[in-house]
Amino acid sequence: MFRKTPLAMLMVITTLVVSTLLSPSSAFADRTVNGTVVTLSSGATTNTGLNIYVDGSVATAGTGTKDAPFKTLIEARNAIRAKKGVLPVGGITVWVKGGTYKFTSTMDMNASDSGAPGKSIVYRTYPGEKVILSNGTSVDPTLWKPLNSEAQSRVNPKVSASKLVELDVKALGLTNINSFPGGNSFSDKWGIIDLIVDHERQPISQWPNPGEMAGSKRAGWTTANGSADAKSFYYGENGIPTDGKTDDELNADGTNRSERWAASVNAGHALYLQGFWRTVWSPVTSKVQSIDNAEGSISLLDTPTGGMGSKWSKDIANSNPVYRTGDGTEEWRAVNYLDEIDVPGEWALDFKDGKVYYYPDGDIKTKDVEIADNATPIIKMYATSYLQLLGFQLEDSMSNGIEMQKTHHITIAGNTILNVSGGGIVDYYGSYNLIKSNDIYDTGEFGISLGYAGDRTTTFTKSNTRVTNNHIHHTGLLSHLAGIIVRDSNNVWVDHNLIHDVPKDGIRYVSSTNLTFEFNEIHNAALVESDTGAFYTAQDWTSYGNDLRYNFIHNNVRANGFYVDGGDAGDNFYNNIIQGSDRAFQFNGHHNIGRNNVVVASSKVQIENRSDVLTTDVVANAIMTKSYGVGSSFADGLRAKNPSSGVWAGFASELKTRYGYTDNLWTDILNANWHPEYSNGSKLVDNAFVQVNSIIKPKLGNITVEKNNILSKVADASFFNYGQMDLRTNNRQILEKFPNLNSIFPQIGLQQDMYRIRVVTRAETGGFTNH
Repeated sequence: MFRKTPLAMLMVITTLVVSTLLSPSSAFADRTVNGTVVTLSSGATTNTGLNIYVDGSVATAGTGTKDAPFKTLIEARNAIRAKKGVLPVGGITVWVKGGTYKFTSTMDMNASDSGAPGKSIVYRTYPGEKVILSNGTSVDPTLWKPLNSEAQSRVNPKVSASKLVELDVKALGLTNINSFPGGNSFSDKWGIIDLIVDHERQPISQWPNPGEMAGSKRAGWTTANGSADAKSFYYGENGIPTDGKTDDELNADGTNRSERWAASVNAGHALYLQGFWRTVWSPVTSKVQSIDNAEGSISLLDTPTGGMGSKWSKDIANSNPVYRTGDGTEEWRAVNYLDEIDVPGEWALDFKDGKVYYYPDGDIKTKDVEIADNATPIIKMYATSYLQLLGFQLEDSMSNGIEMQKTHHITIAGNTILNVSGGGIVDYYGSYNLIKSNDIYDTGEFGISLGYAGDRTTTFTKSNTRVTNNHIHHTGLLSHLAGIIVRDSNNVWVDHNLIHDVPKDGIRYVSSTNLTFEFNEIHNAALVESDTGAFYTAQDWTSYGNDLRYNFIHNNVRANGFYVDGGDAGDNFYNNIIQGSDRAFQFNGHHNIGRNNVVVASSKVQIENRSDVLTTDVVANAIMTKSYGVGSSFADGLRAKNPSSGVWAGFASELKTRYGYTDNLWTDILNANWHPEYSNGSKLVDNAFVQVNSIIKPKLGNITVEKNNILSKVADASFFNYGQMDLRTNNRQILEKFPNLNSIFPQIGLQQDMYRIRVVTRAETGGFTNH
């Protein structure tokens, strides 16, 4: 959430020779753009029926010819729109000259901006030139002022107030500056402006700082010292947490933090704490109501759902309102506060003052400053088709980079998307779309989100959309979403993507069928949250037919490898390599099969049951019940598909043939005597387990764990170069289970193509260690 700089894309690029048909330049040579080495290209040129040119540097817009180019992309779009679908054979290419193109809102494209088969509309950059598309607000550097006297009194004692500056964003007329849209307590709705300086997102201030140890087992977090009541916790010595540790980490650095915070809160400056108040996933950002320094406690304005204290804490301190004593592991941190700006680059938005306070790294008057305040995507497509967007850099939006809805035959390739508060690319209700060889990083939410592609209910129409060869990293900086999300879709292909340094799941797929995930590489997932996975799915008995193969998960110690949670069903995991995960496999649903995989240096592999007995969970003031049997919401979801007839009956027959199921789909699953609360039909067979601490299966149900080869130590596996994560081997016991491992392994992850002209190495991405 608070990373200062994007990952540097270093090294020299590979020369890419392109054809000389009608391009503004004949070749794509090794180059840097503004000092940054380029790894992506807008691709090789092809024949086109008409060329339109755009150059933002011209004084006056022309007619779109090479000698008299348009000045904006909107002019080019409108010229194509004016053709009313009468397009030349070979389509139209819009060549965009290097420079920055600003949109006041969004570049909106609809059905009238579409191409046709053999007549695609192609928007692309000139080879070798950097084109930035932005809908940010540029800030005149002279508007930054020294801190006012009241703000000076709040500055961290370790920093001279003269080093900080302020910007009156209220006077600028910015919109998203008054409060968090999620209110006093929220998980995902960040929704305030973002600060980008010299094309780098600046980190929101926080305490503890990202590299600071303050009582937690990891840097950047501290822990509560037990619950004071349902919405309050101790920071000092008065608490009685289960772990018995009550050090006052809040004030350990001698800056009188608790007194400073209390004074600012009492003066009306809202303080928000982000905390794992009850669970180790989905931290809640909560507004502070008060700080009691005599008692050494902090009270939140809202009671966390389920009350204060970890849900795994054994002692329920009170049942009305409910809260637990707390075990002393509940992590929290303060965010977005002037009082904690103490590192160059940090900033905070003060809702009361209507000002941004900032600690610039150098002279602010020499900086290129953008503020993301536009809550619309940079590019939006609705019902658009046969269109390509190639080689652009999109940034500075408070929304998503690219949004597509009800589109088809769209290609998004060779683009770089960064510094957006939302996600990189959204594709809903699309088909035959290609999202290829894009770099997406420093996003507030996800990398790519795909939903409602194809049909899962009446026709089983395939989406035929592909997400391939994308590099996604350092996403979820504001709201902890996955690198790639697929939901409610049928027949999507996700392959050769590299995902790393994400706060939660690498890939999350839910309520989907016939998905293929292959040749993807994921490392260092779950850097913020726990109880998640490099691949994660949950809570759907209709999500059958998903194949996950030839994927490499490594250095993933805070997460599971493949996590099938909440009774999910029907996934197939084979010929994958999982290294350095918590649970390499965590299954707790029907017909989940792990076969011919290699698991290395992981805590365990596990199949577990969800009991048919109603489980209890304390939520708010009530005891809620959840069932995983035939009366559950999961069973209702399956019944809603009318599985005994139509396409779902045919799907059952296809699945039995494809995977060799012996159970009757779907009648057995909806039969109480079959015990759907057990993980019936799930298997871990014919795998190679290398230095896996334990293999766990439940006592009840039709579950198979057999024919797995066990090697006790990594050294026994004779990997080619374990330290460099080259897990090819000549070990007979491993190759017996995964015979083509050595030929498959080099194919995993990013590949060079016409858009991705250089592939980053594992050394560059930090893929040799846990972060």
